[in-house]
Amino acid sequence: MNEVLRIALRNVLRHKKRAFITAITMMVGIALFIGFDSMMAGLDRLSIENMINLSYSSLKIFTNAYVAERDVYPLDYGIPDPGKLAAELKNDPRVRSVTQRTEFLGELSDYHNSLPVRGIVVDPPLDAKVFTLADHISGSFFGQRGNPAAGVDPGSLAQATNPIVIGSGLAVKFNLKIGDTILLSAHTRYDAQNADEFTVIGLLSSLDPTLDDNSVFITYNTANDFLDLGNLVTETDVRLVHRVNLDETVHDATAVAAAVKSGNPTLDAQTFKELGRAYFDLMNSKRSITIALILVILLIAAVGIVNTVLMSVYSRIREVGVLKALGFRRGEVVWMFTFEGIFVGVIGSVMGAILGILIDLYLIFVGFPLDKMAGSSVVGGLSFWGTLYGTWNPGMIVFAVLFGLAVATVAAVIPARKAAKMTATAALRFV
Repeated sequence: MNEVLRIALRNVLRHKKRAFITAITMMVGIALFIGFDSMMAGLDRLSIENMINLSYSSLKIFTNAYVAERDVYPLDYGIPDPGKLAAELKNDPRVRSVTQRTEFLGELSDYHNSLPVRGIVVDPPLDAKVFTLADHISGSFFGQRGNPAAGVDPGSLAQATNPIVIGSGLAVKFNLKIGDTILLSAHTRYDAQNADEFTVIGLLSSLDPTLDDNSVFITYNTANDFLDLGNLVTETDVRLVHRVNLDETVHDATAVAAAVKSGNPTLDAQTFKELGRAYFDLMNSKRSITIALILVILLIAAVGIVNTVLMSVYSRIREVGVLKALGFRRGEVVWMFTFEGIFVGVIGSVMGAILGILIDLYLIFVGFPLDKMAGSSVVGGLSFWGTLYGTWNPGMIVFAVLFGLAVATVAAVIPARKAAKMTATAALRFV
């Protein structure tokens, strides 16, 4: 067997060009597989992070009574001591920042037409530490950063009476621009009806229809008068420390939620995965398509590997005849070609893994700027914008390497077995 190994290694070194072509084919296929898997996982992660950054945060906390009637956004079940809860959460090393919100049902009107809207009361400085709404707002997010509005004096926005930020879809429906006024009406905390004019200081364009087409934002300072709110908080939103892998993020959110519920029996904590269950179901259905695309890449690589190895074996059948004439047994011939396939497979797989890891690292730490290359888009109900970052998946890298080795080995064994069955004279006459 040692002699067979030496001959196999010598053959690989003797046919450097052929071995190099096979190894390069394997390297490209495996690297593409690793990079494509990282990019697809990154798209899923990007969509989820956009969902966390704009709507769900990492974790939402309500009272149990509020959850039972959450669909109507009641103002009857506020969190008893939101300041104490926020302080407890900040002591957890997994928590990055905390904010409070209160949601209510309202109606927007221009005195001719009206639409029901979801009102969201925010504490702007704290909200900006948990959510990234200001990055998608034209105008101002109550003094927080935003994109300057053309032809509008920022100072005038700061002095606006009853400032409001509305979704861009609502602005289109009411033909609103920054600086215009709009009538907002809603039931107060004590079930009285109130209405007042608000000045539009910002327009939100997030690509999330639940925000752009249905939501308005006001501050607690305004809501305390408009809704008789008394600083009532109906939800606490938590932003966790960033994790590279989604599974780790889900694990942290689940652990913090469990800690909140165990220490506060009257509260219910829901992770972004629970809140966005429909998104995750859609992603899971898309995963089968992703797997099919990855398999296509693997098959293309496999065809190239098999083709080059087959050429190598069939071009050397006369050499097989010489070896058999010198006394080589059938099994030794098969093992010789198998070892050659393994040697080339190891080289190609390792090179492919190295290149794939480099692609992975680039995607993870540098990313792919979707805004600059393709702009913002919505695919299958999921929003994509910003920079696409890859996801580290060691399991897939190991799988790709093992796949390359398996394909190279099988590709060598099949024609080698056929060649080994030939007699020495038949192999020597083979053309």
